[in-house]
Amino acid sequence: MVRPYCSYQYLSDIVPKLTAHSTPVEAEDLNPLIKRFLTKLTGSIIVAISGHSVLLLTSDGVAAKVSFKAGDPRLSTEQKVFSLLEKRPSPHIVPCFLCRPDITFMQFFGNGTLRDRMYMENATRPVLLWMLQLLNAAASLEALGLAHGDINPLNILMDDQDGLKLVDLDHALPKGSDLEVGYEPYVRVHKPSEEGGGVYGTAGPETEQFALGSIFWYITRGKELYSELSGFDRVNRLSRRQFPVMDLNDRIDKIILDCWLGKFERVADLLCQIEGLAVTDGLSNGIQDVGSISSAEYLLKKELCNNYSRLLEES
Repeated sequence: MVRPYCSYQYLSDIVPKLTAHSTPVEAEDLNPLIKRFLTKLTGSIIVAISGHSVLLLTSDGVAAKVSFKAGDPRLSTEQKVFSLLEKRPSPHIVPCFLCRPDITFMQFFGNGTLRDRMYMENATRPVLLWMLQLLNAAASLEALGLAHGDINPLNILMDDQDGLKLVDLDHALPKGSDLEVGYEPYVRVHKPSEEGGGVYGTAGPETEQFALGSIFWYITRGKELYSELSGFDRVNRLSRRQFPVMDLNDRIDKIILDCWLGKFERVADLLCQIEGLAVTDGLSNGIQDVGSISSAEYLLKKELCNNYSRLLEES
């Protein structure tokens, strides 16, 4: 949920409603770090509100994700993933500068989500390039033994070069875990008696490529898969693996169908196939660090965030 530059009072009013059906948080229980951030860091503002955290922005353009409630394990999960990504970074996962209890400092992108981008009429969509970038991000997580677990248009940001950045790693989970989070058409309800796993199956290559296939459909068609159907009908069709008729002579359509059917043993295998198409089309540089922060700027931002953290810790 995005509401640019909303007030702390608005946040206090909306959080109990947002969390009523999940992990309830009353206004008086809001993480005091949020108010301290807005008070101590002059010029900072609230730029976005999600289901369990708020995104704050400093006057220097650094974003900070703070959980509504102190000690929220979802933020801790995301911070652990960021720590692992230091060993295998991806230029297409939003970079983290610093992690501290209940707060994560990261690079800010103010260009909206993939969904916002898809609303732009008559704007050319670099489909193959976007596929490359998103797959690079997902494959980096896979190499760490993880699945993102919630790939959808709202968790994909646009950078300043119209490229993609995967964000919101708080539902990332080890390969083989039950997948309980998501929404159609980026997940499909599984039948536990036949397929096992959680409501949406077992996190891993099959669930990740299913989500990716639905993203690829979205960016090629301009609308989400089965958006014309009611929620009940959409769930049933996906659960039964009933997909639209695809043009198997079209290379992208064939890949989309293969993703829905779980034909790739690894996300990395899917990435290799798209890389082959990219080379054919002269896009072999698609996953280079275009639009990414430089090492020098990263270190400067990290030190800046350390200063912010020390200021927030002062009584």
